[in-house]
Amino acid sequence: LDIGCGYGFLDYMLHFRSPGSDITGMDFDPDKIAVANHCYSKTENIRFVPGDILHYPIEPHDAFVLADVLHYLQPEEQTAVLRKCLTNLNPGGVIIVRDGNKDLEARQKGTWWTEFFSTRFFRFNKTSEKGLSFLSAATVHAVVAEFGLQCEIIDPSKFTSNVIFVIRKAGL
Repeated sequence: LDIGCGYGFLDYMLHFRSPGSDITGMDFDPDKIAVANHCYSKTENIRFVPGDILHYPIEPHDAFVLADVLHYLQPEEQTAVLRKCLTNLNPGGVIIVRDGNKDLEARQKGTWWTEFFSTRFFRFNKTSEKGLSFLSAATVHAVVAEFGLQCEIIDPSKFTSNVIFVIRKAGL
């Protein structure tokens, strides 16, 4: 389940890589969902649905992807979504979260500028009246620890605070 899939680019890449996998992309923006649903390469194994991350009924999955989506929520909403995914993660499953880590203060300005351009200047992404709120790695680690799991951080950027949190659940 790709929560906040946008136009579905990542979902199609996963579909091309593993054509037999069932992939669902969900996004708040119905226009992006409409575009994702009209790709020539769409098959019965990939679907796109409109939904609000806070109210979408999350069922058990082998994998959850939350790429550049949690900063559109407030801190208590972010942890609620993470807990919902962790609760519904199948044994052997993985959660991948890509987002700005506000603990990397020196690089946070680069992330802020990228979001400014995508939400205010180009209006590519929509925000609520509450604005953006970036994650803290300490918060992610604390929520993940509640479930007895660990989180690996991949930090590929030198200019922004965007990191990748990889959370794995041991198999049976």
